[in-house]
Amino acid sequence: MTAVIAVLHAEDVALEFISVLREHADRDVRVLIGQAGASVNLPGGLSLRERLELLAPAVEPGGNTADLPTPDEVAALLGESPGEVWTHSPADHRIRRARFGWTVSRAVPSLPVTYSVGDNPFLQTVPGKAVAVTGAEAEAKIDFINRRAGELLRSRVADRLVTTDRVPAVERFFIADAARANRLYALISSLGEDAAVADDPWEFGRSAYESARLDATAAWVARWCSPQDGPLVEVGACEGELTRRLAGKGYRVQATEPNPRFRARLTERFPLGPEGGVEVLAESLEDLAARRERPAAAYLLIEMLYYDQEPALLDDLPTDLVLVALESGQLNERVWPWLRGQSTWRVAERVELAPPTLEPVCDGLAYLRKRGSRGLVLARAGRAG
Repeated sequence: MTAVIAVLHAEDVALEFISVLREHADRDVRVLIGQAGASVNLPGGLSLRERLELLAPAVEPGGNTADLPTPDEVAALLGESPGEVWTHSPADHRIRRARFGWTVSRAVPSLPVTYSVGDNPFLQTVPGKAVAVTGAEAEAKIDFINRRAGELLRSRVADRLVTTDRVPAVERFFIADAARANRLYALISSLGEDAAVADDPWEFGRSAYESARLDATAAWVARWCSPQDGPLVEVGACEGELTRRLAGKGYRVQATEPNPRFRARLTERFPLGPEGGVEVLAESLEDLAARRERPAAAYLLIEMLYYDQEPALLDDLPTDLVLVALESGQLNERVWPWLRGQSTWRVAERVELAPPTLEPVCDGLAYLRKRGSRGLVLARAGRAG
C-alpha cells in the first residue's frame, strides 16, 4: 500500500517531510497537493534531488487563496486504502495548513494519521517521533528552495514566507486520531468560527487552570453584585461554564452567544429559558450596544474582548457597571489606552483572577502557556459605590 504525503503546497514536502522520503527511499510515495487539488507520484529508487524535482512544476509562490478541498474531495484524491498518510498538524499556526491537516483527518476518520509538528510559536506539541536530517538532506532542502521556490524567501504572505525556523533540521511528527485532530484544530482556531468544531475547545470543563479562573471570576462577580440587584448579561458565554457557576449562586443570567454551535450547546445545557434563571440569546456585543434593550445590574465581558471589538461600545450598554477580564497584555494594549482617553467610566477595582501557568492540553498531546486573567470593574462616572 502506498504512502501518501498530503501537503497544502508542493514545497512543504522539502520543508517538513524529507525524512519520510528517506524512510520510503525504495518505495513509491504519492504527494497530494491541496492547493492545486492534484497529486504527484515520486517513484522509489530515485535520488532525493530527483524526487524533489518532480514536485518543482507544482510550486506556486504566489498562491494562498484558492478554496481548500473538502474531506470528500481529499478522500477521492487519496483513493482506496492508503497505507500511510502524513500531513500538516491541525494545530499549525499557519491556519490554512492547519485546516488542510484537519480536512485530511476527516477524509480518513478510521486511519490514524501522522502529522508534522509544523509551525506554532504558542503551542508545543509533544512529538512521537523526531528525525534529524542528514547534511545531504539539509543541502537538498536548501537547494530545492533556492532553485525552485526562491520567491518564497521574500514572500509578503506571512504563511508562505520561508524563514530559517521553517526549514527544520529535525523533523518532528505525532500520530493522532480524528477526534484529537479535531480538538487541536478547534484550539488553534480559537478566535474564529471553527473554534466550535469541538466541544469545549478551551477545556473549561477539564482544566485545573480554567476551573480556578472561573471560580475566581464567579466570586469576583458576587462581590460586586447580588442576585437581588437584577439580571446579569454575560457577553460571549460560549458553552456556559461561568453561566453555570452564576446560576448556581442564584443569579438571573442573560447569556449571549453569537456562535450558533456554541449557542446550541448552551441552549441544551440551560433549556428552561428565563424561568430557569438563564436565558440564552444570540446577540453580539455590537448588537447589545446598538439596541440597548437589556438593562442589567452588570454586563460581564469575561475573556471576550479578543475579537477586535471597539471598547467604546461599552458606553452604549444599558448598565452602570461592567466587569472586564482579559490577559494583561490585551488590557495594556487595548483597554487602558481607551480608558485614559475617556471620561464615561472610572476604574473601581483591579484584580488578578488567575496567574499565568503552563498547562497540558488535548490529553497531554501538547502544552501551552495560559496567559492569566486580570479583571477591571468599570463604574459609570457618577455612580455611587
